[in-house]
Amino acid sequence: MKSKTKIIVLHMKEIIYTIIFAALGILLILLLILMFHPKEQSAESDPQCCIAETNTSS
Repeated sequence: MKSKTKIIVLHMKEIIYTIIFAALGILLILLLILMFHPKEQSAESDPQCCIAETNTSS
């Protein structure tokens, strides 16, 4: 009986490690997507837009 318990414990430990690593992998992918996703800027918050408009009017 002891050997069956050890096998079950080893399998449970492997399942727990797999879940932890899968969660960390998903978190890493989400962080990479958030970091490298281009941010959409409006015309009001873009300083280059206003500089270009003032230079063309003169």
